[in-house]
Amino acid sequence: MATQKELASLATTVREEDLQELEDLRRDLQAKADAAHNDGRIFMMQEYIMLIAVVSPKIKKIRDRFDREALASFRKMHKGMKEASKEEQQAS
Repeated sequence: MATQKELASLATTVREEDLQELEDLRRDLQAKADAAHNDGRIFMMQEYIMLIAVVSPKIKKIRDRFDREALASFRKMHKGMKEASKEEQQAS
């Protein structure tokens, strides 16, 4: 049976496709806000702006998380290479 921590981790797993969908949603909302501006629909423009304000920080958080995870992966690979090199030097 999965622990509470494992369940929470599964619930927050975000894929690159999810981020792409959020970015597409933001582009659509921006296009709709622009169209509402051109049509003079003040209320709808306000609503689109509110939705953009909700989606944009989420996109930034997810993008930053992906960048941190990529950097951590590179650091882990580098550490492994250094340890392997050190072991080779000690063996010879």
